[in-house]
Order: sequence, then structure tokens, then C-alpha cells
Amino acid sequence: MLARLGLEYLDLVYLHQPLGDYNGAWKELEKALEMGKVRAIGISDFDFNDELFESIVVPAKVKPQMFQIECHPYAQREHWQEMAAKYNIQIESWFPLGGRDSHGEILRDPVINAIAKAHGKSAAQVIIRWHLQKGFCVVPGSSNPAHIQENIESFSFSLSDDEMKQIADLNKEKRYFNMSYEQIKAWMGDYELWD
Repeated sequence: MLARLGLEYLDLVYLHQPLGDYNGAWKELEKALEMGKVRAIGISDFDFNDELFESIVVPAKVKPQMFQIECHPYAQREHWQEMAAKYNIQIESWFPLGGRDSHGEILRDPVINAIAKAHGKSAAQVIIRWHLQKGFCVVPGSSNPAHIQENIESFSFSLSDDEMKQIADLNKEKRYFNMSYEQIKAWMGDYELWD
């Protein structure tokens, strides 16, 4: 893969789903890390239950450095924040603005928009800033150059403790991606894996 990409190493590689021999796959990622082919390794979507999460984290020689989960003001994933902290794992938020399936619901939230108006910022910037101040990694997806620039400008201001509390109060653990583990296994089970 490195040769195809023309790179000496990758910054981060995720084990994306808890499917198949994921513990064996994790051992291979640990080897890649030891060989310097990868700088960091993490897990994604291991948040179906504690047993599944711990089945990869506890026996790992190298603990995941990143834990990628759906996380945003409406699904703050407090339990998973605690689990990640227990093992000193950094959270990376996917669907940080709610994702396509939210149809912009979080971006229209009146509390977030009032905070945005007070700062002269957009709702997206406030949400990204909330992620940053929570200590999450956040990578909002966009192919629109104006949105990308707007997202970068989320570093240009801070939210007050009161504003952070107002956003914390929005949590309803409402996720927009709601496939069960069984559905994921059925859906992903038909894919052919390549070297």
C-alpha cells in the first residue's frame, strides 16, 4: 500500500469494523507500527457494547491510540468518552455535524444558532469548536472550498464554560447511523478483502 501511495509511512490506520478475525488484524497493525510503516493505530465502530470494545483493547499489546465513533452535540457518547479515557484513547468524531442522515437538524438547533450569532460564526463552526474544546479529533467532511475554509476558522474563537454547558445540555444520545452489529455483519460480510 505504501508503494502504491508513494509514501514511507501512514500517519494513522484504523481497524474499521469488529468483523472477522479482528484480533488477528490488530496484531498485524501492531507489527506495522513496530516496523515504522504506521505512526498510529486505532479502532473505528467498536462501540456496539463494552464486551466488544474490551475484546480488542484489553488483550492488545499496543492499545489503540484513536477510537473513531459517531459523536456530535445530539449524541455526545458519554459512556464511550469514559471508556476511552479509562484506556487513554483519543476520540475522533465521525458525523461531527450530524452527517447527511441528520438532514441538518443539529445545524438548525436554536441553542447552537444563538451561540453562533453571539460569536458572529456559523452553526458548523460552533459545533466544530465544541468538539475541539471537548478534546476530540474532528474531521468534518466537505468538498466545498468555502466550507473547508469556514471549518478551519473554527480555531479563531473559543466557547465560554456556559456555552459549553448549553451544548452539553443538548445531548439526547440521538444517533443518525443506527445499524445494529448484526446488520453490519450481514452487510459487510459479503465484501471481498484485498491485500
